[in-house]
Amino acid sequence: MDALVVAGDKDLNKMFSDRLSYRWDAYTRAPGPKTLLMVHGAEHIFGGISGYDASETTDFDPERVSTLRALIWAYLRTRLYAGDPSWDKAVAAMGDFGTAESK
Repeated sequence: MDALVVAGDKDLNKMFSDRLSYRWDAYTRAPGPKTLLMVHGAEHIFGGISGYDASETTDFDPERVSTLRALIWAYLRTRLYAGDPSWDKAVAAMGDFGTAESK
């Protein structure tokens, strides 16, 4: 089964690891098919997704959360409905928001 790994390219939290790449290890180190969605400029718990007032959040960006929501829906739609082009269209329209790669 495919997996979507979402990470911010500025998500460095010393509480978890000294390595920036810690957040995308699920993509680079785990076996199996998966997609990495790297969000440019996103910091720890970007958009406050775990909780609006979560103290560990360093990135409050409602627009980023909205865009991320749309991308995740597109990914799920394409995985659940064979032949649905939503993910490819969303990635093509992503612009400077981030990058996506699959393996």
